[in-house]
Amino acid sequence: MKLLPPSPPLLPALVLVALLPMTLLAQINTEFLIKKIEPSMVESPQITASGYRKQTQGRPSQWLEVDVTFEREEVSGAPKFSDEVTVDFFILLNNAAHTADRKPTLLTGSTTLADIPFAKGLHSAAFVSPQALARFFDGKVPTTINQVVTDVGVTLSGPTGLAAIGSSKGTVDAKKGEGWWGAESDASKVAGRVLEKSQTPFAHLAWDYYQPSKSKAGN
Repeated sequence: MKLLPPSPPLLPALVLVALLPMTLLAQINTEFLIKKIEPSMVESPQITASGYRKQTQGRPSQWLEVDVTFEREEVSGAPKFSDEVTVDFFILLNNAAHTADRKPTLLTGSTTLADIPFAKGLHSAAFVSPQALARFFDGKVPTTINQVVTDVGVTLSGPTGLAAIGSSKGTVDAKKGEGWWGAESDASKVAGRVLEKSQTPFAHLAWDYYQPSKSKAGN
């Protein structure tokens, strides 16, 4: 009788699975998926109006914009238009050299969207003003995005909890719903500096490009 060789142990396979790298953009088991997180520096829009001609000297100021591209896949039983979805932003500034404790600053903020259709190529945005950037960079805003931002994390959350999570450069754990900006981050967290588009001079621009934020008053 011919003996069969013993089956290989399962442990190496399990170890390989455990060592697989986390993805930058991860999908939870919902209809939402973050496709891209793109920070960039944009100039203040120059808008003129009859009877109001106040002008500033020199070049327009630089804002930090975070453009999030996401999609909502059609799921059986889901409504054609979503309920409220909260987009949370975690912006890690590259400013450790300019802080007293030599720790980078983590800016946090959120916006709430509603009535999101089943579609691809949807967008939401957040902004940081030139004045806020100057404060966190010792009075002078850097000129390139790599000098300003180290990484940006984004989460989408609905009535049932976390719907999607992603990062522009770092890693996220979709299973745990965590990113590099969690409790283990040693950055100094600052709230109140991340603005919705409606709070900026970009409010009336690219209206069909971005999903509008829901009114704070709920109207």
